[in-house]
Amino acid sequence: MTLSKVTNAILAATILTAGSTFASDNPGAHQHGHAELQLAIEDNQVDLIFTSPAYNLLGFEHRARTEEQKALVTETTNWLGETPLVDTAEAGCTVMNAVVHHQAGGDNHGHDHGHAHDHEDKHADENGSTHSDFEVTQTLSCSRLDASEALSTPLTERFPEIEHLNVEWVWSGGQGSGRLDHGETSFRPGAR
Repeated sequence: MTLSKVTNAILAATILTAGSTFASDNPGAHQHGHAELQLAIEDNQVDLIFTSPAYNLLGFEHRARTEEQKALVTETTNWLGETPLVDTAEAGCTVMNAVVHHQAGGDNHGHDHGHAHDHEDKHADENGSTHSDFEVTQTLSCSRLDASEALSTPLTERFPEIEHLNVEWVWSGGQGSGRLDHGETSFRPGAR
């Protein structure tokens, strides 16, 4: 089986199970301050999945109630759909496809860049508290990508509530993982 088929199988399995891993379905996985970034790197393409409690990105988890909250949800959703969530200084990654799912939306808002948004009702656990998550999938095209060079992510600087970003990757040279703390932006998939 080629790397492409393995990568696609891993991403497909992750995406297929992602719907059942929202915090409302798995309260133990929902932890404020923590987020996950999974990458599959092949040639000049990066497929990624980013998941985070809505609190880390918005400062709240309930459905947007005020116009300010609705505007923040729209701004955050657009930023997540249009901004490459990984890049290098020289790779020039661009978003080829992105899907942003969350339960924090107020009104549905249009986004005419080939990105889909899923606005569902909030879910309450048995204690009546709500947990809301963002899940972003992106396919990036990078003009020059060498898995041995450092990749960077804007997530830990853009969203100060992300205290720890767990990063996992798979590429032709193997797989690995790391953790970025608040303000740390780079990791090196090819490092041994």
